[in-house]
Amino acid sequence: MRTTCPDQPDVPACIAYNCELNPNALCCALLHKGLWVNYSRIEFWQHVTAYAGLFQRELKEKTLILFSKKLDIHLLSAYIGAMLAGHLPAQISPTSSKLSDAEYRRKIDHIHTITQFGAIFADAEQQPQFANLPNIKFLSLTTSLNPCSTTDFKPAGEALVQFSSGTTGLQKGVILSHEAIIQHMQAYADNLQLDSADAIVSWLPLYHDMGLIACYLMPLMCGIPFYQMDSFEWVVQPDLLLAAIEEFKPTICFLPNFAYHLLTAKGKNHDLSSIRRWINCSEPARAQTHERFLSRFQSVRPESLTVCYALAEATFAVTQSAPSTVTAAGSEALSCGAPLAGIELRIYTTGNEKKGEIGVRSASLYQQFLDGSRPLENGFYKTGDIGYLNEDGELVVIGRKKDLIIVCGKNIFPQDVEYITSQIEGVHPGRVAALGILNTELGSEDLFIFAERLAAQSPTALKIAIQKAVQNEIGVVPKKVEIFEHMSLVKTTSGKVCRSRNRELYLEKSLIPI
Repeated sequence: MRTTCPDQPDVPACIAYNCELNPNALCCALLHKGLWVNYSRIEFWQHVTAYAGLFQRELKEKTLILFSKKLDIHLLSAYIGAMLAGHLPAQISPTSSKLSDAEYRRKIDHIHTITQFGAIFADAEQQPQFANLPNIKFLSLTTSLNPCSTTDFKPAGEALVQFSSGTTGLQKGVILSHEAIIQHMQAYADNLQLDSADAIVSWLPLYHDMGLIACYLMPLMCGIPFYQMDSFEWVVQPDLLLAAIEEFKPTICFLPNFAYHLLTAKGKNHDLSSIRRWINCSEPARAQTHERFLSRFQSVRPESLTVCYALAEATFAVTQSAPSTVTAAGSEALSCGAPLAGIELRIYTTGNEKKGEIGVRSASLYQQFLDGSRPLENGFYKTGDIGYLNEDGELVVIGRKKDLIIVCGKNIFPQDVEYITSQIEGVHPGRVAALGILNTELGSEDLFIFAERLAAQSPTALKIAIQKAVQNEIGVVPKKVEIFEHMSLVKTTSGKVCRSRNRELYLEKSLIPI
């Protein structure tokens, strides 16, 4: 039976509707210490209302609550509980052993500056990391929670804050309304032809818009189950995802392009035939990526490989390719499909150029940035992404305007360099940054490539392989290739390698290559 997001006044009401409709149905399953733990819809909702009560008692006025916590039922339910109680949740990544305390605190201080958050929900052991922040209420999970009646709460018009990817710098916060999220879910569920038999499997974190909107809120709001594992555990054991697919038979899986390569390299043979939609999203999708994935995993149906173009400012999905229609375009970039219902695209070109900056207009656009601004041009949000519409009216994305590297007059998209580098054996896929550093003597930029290695690969051998591959494919010899240990490069709150920050740290000699 087809399912969609119900016509309700706010996000928690959509979730409550599905919980009341079938309270004993599986809501979600979470991987914890190697075991899957199931939660029914009624169990999940009881956690939600209990946390809503906690936030209502502890926070007397509408507050932006920063969520910085490892994955568990408390994170998932408290996030919805914050909305139910009329507060504004914002998710960021928790600290990790690979990120210095100073760098994490820098991120927190920046987010505090742009958000003025009034509370933090985190694990108790994280409290010292938030010390000395003025007028901040620290909250953590408690065992003394009691479910409350939904009638005790009234959600605000603003639903949540998403941080845009911040690939070119520190993040901007965008406020999404309940109305925008619901409209998006209705359009996307219809596009994907969601069915009551569908289920989503994911390792994507909530601080990434694909993890938050597509893999967490969408199943909750549309009444289908989801299987979720911690992103840090998945990075160490990528095969966990494939094993879960074989065991539970979910039907939809969202992945960034690099993850297909990681699974191809490290995944074992599993029956993956239950997936009717693999959705490649969050970075330019490549034809070769899908070819390798199909070649490695024989149970994957070719027509199941699809592509999505999404951004935080548009809630999530802007376009989505249909099964069996993904075709290669220039430079092996794949079509991202046609716009969802109610979404308009405009390509801002110059001269006779076919490609240009992508503009988006829809009812699912962000309400405003946290600074109160809402820069639009005739209702269109100019994304900073570069692309074009093919002969079928489908969008092809080729890079970002702000990340463009210009070496002696030659335009280089860093995504192309990063993709080529990620194909080198011994390079950790997705943990690569290509960036331009000004050469004052030449009056142009030099191409630098930062790459994390897998295991104990020879740095010298990797450098030679990367230089050769980039020169052959791009036609430019990198000025320098630097190799780093895994988890050395700084990522944004949405999980992407932050080119500008890694450049800063490298020039400051705080980011040390092998």
